[in-house]
Amino acid sequence: MPRKTKEDSQLTRSRLLESALDVFSEKSFADVTLSEIAERVGMTKGALYWHFKNKNDIFLKLVAEICLDAERQFSEKYGEPKTLADLRDHYKRRLVPPDKNDRFMKIHALMLRRFEWPEEVQSNIFNILKDQIKREKKMVNEILLKSREEDIIRQDIMTEDVAGAITSVFYGLFILALNEIVAEDLSKYADYICDAFRKDLTAKED
Repeated sequence: MPRKTKEDSQLTRSRLLESALDVFSEKSFADVTLSEIAERVGMTKGALYWHFKNKNDIFLKLVAEICLDAERQFSEKYGEPKTLADLRDHYKRRLVPPDKNDRFMKIHALMLRRFEWPEEVQSNIFNILKDQIKREKKMVNEILLKSREEDIIRQDIMTEDVAGAITSVFYGLFILALNEIVAEDLSKYADYICDAFRKDLTAKED
């Protein structure tokens, strides 16, 4: 019998994660079984244990993959912002309401069940989201540092503090848009917010 290649192993892992997305989006965390996840793609529970330790592990890996996939797909489509002007466009695109395709609706249903997750799972997913925000803040800070070096913004600007403020504002708006807490298109607010930040960042020092 031929040995599995790395590509075969990755494909199996991906199929199990997609199956997990299907199951976790349909029922509460407590009601999901590893056997059901494996059976949906014609595998045994033993095959699942080859890739994941337990139910908590496959769920955490699933959420991490969803977050990384979203970042990667957005970056591949639009590229990484390098300037303040790029950053404005970046957030305008991020705030456009997402296409409500089948996979998006599954992810949305999964996240709506977050209050049913065990405390340990909630804590670990919180750390995944914190890492995502940290990467975003680092990207914004690098743009601000470059802008300060080029005298585009004031020299007294504490770039890390401003990066934290920008990231917090836009991440909050992104969550509102993603969860449809507000019905309107929030991308139109990006110009107002960016203009307000830019006005303060370029204002003359007292």
